[in-house]
Amino acid sequence: MVFNIKRYSSNKQYATIKAMKKTIPLSKRTVSYQAHRRQFIWQILIPIIVALLLVIAASVVAATRNSGTASLWADISMIWLLIPVLFFSFLFFILLAGLIYALAVLLKITPNYTYQVQQMIYRVKQAIKRGADFATKPVFFIEEISARIKRIFRDQ
Repeated sequence: MVFNIKRYSSNKQYATIKAMKKTIPLSKRTVSYQAHRRQFIWQILIPIIVALLLVIAASVVAATRNSGTASLWADISMIWLLIPVLFFSFLFFILLAGLIYALAVLLKITPNYTYQVQQMIYRVKQAIKRGADFATKPVFFIEEISARIKRIFRDQ
């Protein structure tokens, strides 16, 4: 992310952010991506299509069946009971579709930024390691000198 500081006539500074170019290639030819596509087809897409076909088949069988014992008022009551359920199910479906779309857009953006965060964390880890090594160096130096002195007196 690049920040540019601009000055305007009122001597106030304003920061602008330039859009970052993608630096990490997202290849769709990797083995893991192809495995993901296969899993998506067999574990998500095919079960949904089979369930949809079963619901359609059950609807066709129920609609073409001649049921002379079913009451007209019971059917009308069932329709009125199902209308609110279908309405709220449709709202939930729209909400879910919106969340899926938002996550798909977010997944296209996040690899670049998570890579940058990972690099920053690596740099912080290295700085902490250097600081810890620097802090313990005098202690190890004194211990080393102490061990050498003890060895000198032990050898005599």
